[in-house]
Amino acid sequence: MPFTTAHRLGRAAAGAALALALTVGGCSTPMLSRDGQVVFQEKGAHGASVITANGVEFLDRAEVPQPIVRRSPDEPWRPATGFLLPSDGVWRRTSTPIAVQGAGLAVVLRSSDVLVPSWGGEILLRMDVFAPTAAYPRVANSVRAAERLAIVVDGTGPDTVALAGIALDNLGGADRAGVIDSTQARPVVPLLPGSHQTLLHAAVERLLAQTERAHAPRALPEALDLARRWILAAPPAEGGLTRHVLVLTDGASLTDPHLASEVKELGAAGIQILGVATDNLEPAALEPLGAHDGAGTVEDRKDLVDRALPPPGEIVLDDVTLSTSSVPAPARMIEVSGGDSALGLYADHPSLGQVYVGEARTEVARVALPPWVPGEPLELTVTATYKDLGSGKRQTASATIRCRYSDDVERISRARNGDVIAYASALAMVRRLHRAFLGSETDRPGGMRHLAEMQATSLADLARVQRDQALAVQAEVLSTLLGVIQD
Repeated sequence: MPFTTAHRLGRAAAGAALALALTVGGCSTPMLSRDGQVVFQEKGAHGASVITANGVEFLDRAEVPQPIVRRSPDEPWRPATGFLLPSDGVWRRTSTPIAVQGAGLAVVLRSSDVLVPSWGGEILLRMDVFAPTAAYPRVANSVRAAERLAIVVDGTGPDTVALAGIALDNLGGADRAGVIDSTQARPVVPLLPGSHQTLLHAAVERLLAQTERAHAPRALPEALDLARRWILAAPPAEGGLTRHVLVLTDGASLTDPHLASEVKELGAAGIQILGVATDNLEPAALEPLGAHDGAGTVEDRKDLVDRALPPPGEIVLDDVTLSTSSVPAPARMIEVSGGDSALGLYADHPSLGQVYVGEARTEVARVALPPWVPGEPLELTVTATYKDLGSGKRQTASATIRCRYSDDVERISRARNGDVIAYASALAMVRRLHRAFLGSETDRPGGMRHLAEMQATSLADLARVQRDQALAVQAEVLSTLLGVIQD
């Protein structure tokens, strides 16, 4: 299988905490106390670390957790332990991609685990979904040029999330997009492949939930300068490029005297500015951005964004559904990063709906697995069903991830795949999949922030040592989110 960009980004966290472990000489384990402080576990013990309500604690190898019996389907899922980490805090393994290959659709699966707790646990399942352009020659003329897009969030207008969502939903696999907050010109998410729609959208939602932004100083010209530098530094693409800065504004920053010069710089660089109001504004208010159509009703503004930043091509697939089933059964998807999901008697069905030619999407699901006998195999099957709009036929394709049950917490924790966990941790920073790490303790001190800080530092150090740009990109994503997203 080709070594894709998504694979490189996933692999980027293979040594997520390696540099941190090197700095402490491998002689002790980083832990979190009740107040969120990092402390160190004495060396020599055999077992695993586990995130509990009290922070990160040590679970001895001899302490086999007992399954939690659910007496009703209405009872919420509760794992027997918290989130497992290797006792030294270092993930050394990466996942093996498994392909679901259907007519006109490819899904690459990556599991966080190959050893499953015998007392019943959960895994993180990364799913990269592609509708390759080469598979649809009949609609090749509909495929637009690749996009380089920076979204500048200027203010807190009520329509911001909806307008940003249209631009992000229209991203293709060859596109790159990032988000900038005009408050102090802060990056929120650096330019990422268009497949990471869920991460980008969730970051915008989380940003706008921060009430303290309303009183913070804005720097729209500086934000536009950062957007220009991002776009000009973005990698080229076959078939040409279009370059846009989408400014979602409530109008309060548009009287800045330095705005005109930055708008001129963007135009000279061949970057189009799309200024759109996030609240009711007069058309004249947007003239400092060179925009004349970005006001009007919310439906008019949505239509403007959709026309200026269209999907990558025609819709080629409909009713795309990914279902999971297992032997032994049942496997349950208890949390999905994006899309709609429905529970079934024997399988759960996350639905991605319609898919454009050239589209790519990356989603992560938490899958709860039943308790079973140590040493026995577990087969987790993912089945894609969809309708090919060209032929009108329904298609089905599937692949199986093969795991094995174990009651050895040390072996389970050491066999975990850091690349999948790293991507899920970025989603958890914006309150997606956070329960995978923190359970119901989502508001306690420390928690996800400390783990992400450790991981980001480790990735950055490892990227410098190995001169691996993919590692550096993953570190930048985590570091940027940490800098702008507040607990």
